[in-house]
Amino acid sequence: MTSFFDELLGMQATAETITVGQTCARTVLVFSVALILLRLSGRRTFGGNSALDMVVKFMFGALLSRVIIADAPMGITFAAAAALVCVHRILAYALYFSPALRRIVKGTDSVLAEGSTIHQHELRKASVSEAELRAGVRAAANTDELSNLEKIRLEHDGTITVIKKPE
Repeated sequence: MTSFFDELLGMQATAETITVGQTCARTVLVFSVALILLRLSGRRTFGGNSALDMVVKFMFGALLSRVIIADAPMGITFAAAAALVCVHRILAYALYFSPALRRIVKGTDSVLAEGSTIHQHELRKASVSEAELRAGVRAAANTDELSNLEKIRLEHDGTITVIKKPE
């Protein structure tokens, strides 16, 4: 039975010797392992778009892709992916309890505009053009009229959110 899985997954294969069938079998296995790790990591691990979330996503994908093409040992790479998920969980837990650490890792939001007053220095600091600000307002509030809005924020994850004035 062991030799069957060795042959199916190409356990001794290298990037140069792996077959199409072995690559497909590895893809199914990596998909399954990734799904299990993602379920264990929690809902928010890959749901956000903060810098931290993006780093974890890229690292996770880069790690696991190496298994598919036989560029890295399977067991070690799966262990590294599990370690990455654990580090992310521990860091997320620490961020929950430490506002200072949260500001360092995730960043903070900024007020880009209040009513019709656009804060040019905040736009410049965030590298957001006025056209991008207005596009974000249209997407978030379905309006072009800034005077109907109380605040326009650039959130720590890069999204533009709008608080409308009370009617």
